[in-house]
Formats: sequence, C-alpha cells, structure tokens
Amino acid sequence: MEAQENVITPEVVALSLPFEEYLTLVREAVAQGKSTGLDQSAFLAQLNQDNLVIMERTFQTPLRPDLVDMVKALPRPQLWLVLTEGWCGDAAVHLPVLAALAQQSEQVELRTLLRTEHPAVMDAYLTNGGKSIPKLIALDAQTLQPLGSWGPRPQVLQEFVLDLKKQELPLLEFIKKSLQHSEENNGVALQAELLDLLPQWIKASLG
Repeated sequence: MEAQENVITPEVVALSLPFEEYLTLVREAVAQGKSTGLDQSAFLAQLNQDNLVIMERTFQTPLRPDLVDMVKALPRPQLWLVLTEGWCGDAAVHLPVLAALAQQSEQVELRTLLRTEHPAVMDAYLTNGGKSIPKLIALDAQTLQPLGSWGPRPQVLQEFVLDLKKQELPLLEFIKKSLQHSEENNGVALQAELLDLLPQWIKASLG
C-alpha cells in the first residue's frame, strides 16, 4: 500500500469538503481574483478561473452504466478522498466525473482535500516522486483503511503528457495542449480504469 494507514485520520477527514463545497470554494477564489490553497499568484488565479468553466461543464459527462452499477453494488461503503486544487487542469477534468459517479451510489462518499493544506497526505501519495494531482485515495468508510488510489490522470493521457513534455513547449502551450487532450477524452479513460480498479478495492475492503 502506498501510504501508512494512519496518514488519513478522522481529523483529516473532518477538514475535507464535499464536491459542491469545493466548487463553491473555487468560485469564491475566482470572485476574489485568487486560486485555492496556500500558493497564490496571478498565473494560478487565471488557471483557477479557466478551470471553473471546465469543472461545471465536465460534471455533465455521461457515465458508463456498468460502472454506475458497480458503485451501487459495493459490499462496503467507501470514502473517496481527492487531493486537488482549483488551478489544476487535470483535476478540473477528472474530479467532476468522480463526483458525479459518487453521487450515483449511497455506498460512496467523495470529499476533497487541498494539496497545499495537507502536505503529509500528499507526501504519502506521490506519483513517481512528484506531488501530482488529482489523487484519489479510496478508503474503507468505516475504518479509513486505504484500499487503493488513482491519479493524476489515466495512463493513456499520462503517456500523451510525457510525450508532450519532450517537446519542451512554453508552459502555457503545454498546459493548453495537455488539457485539450484530456477534455476531448471526456472521462472515457478514467471510467475504464475505475472498472479495473474497483474490484481490487472491493477485494481489499473485504480483506
């Protein structure tokens, strides 16, 4: 398992926000010309503003019926904690899909944590040594036992981004192309990966 079981405590969960409250936080940051979290700059504020539009649109992404059936039939309740920030494009694309999916099942509760405000949790769930987000951490809702994790993006999109990095594009152009590719995928790759991951998480929950 990627993290020690005591990294996510009831106290940490108590500080997390449901998706709708996170969305309100992002909207408030836009209204104030800021971004979410502890890191602030005009650049991050602009990304936060751009991503709000993406999040509100992506929340309408069609969900796979077989995936919806799977989350509805979970044998034990799961808590999905997602490390995120308003300035993160991949979070803007994928977090709303996760939230919409969680809404389909009484067995799943999705909550969000700001990466900059929870460094200990982020450090426990690094991706190749980096603090990449979004990062979904699946937990047994009753025991907070970690079941598995996902993120920051589906493998097919990750490979595209790695190839894009080799082109050494200007940062804004890199962000635009990466985000466009993720948006065009429209949650398809994410949902396909969850279909593979959920049975593993179910097995872990039943121990």
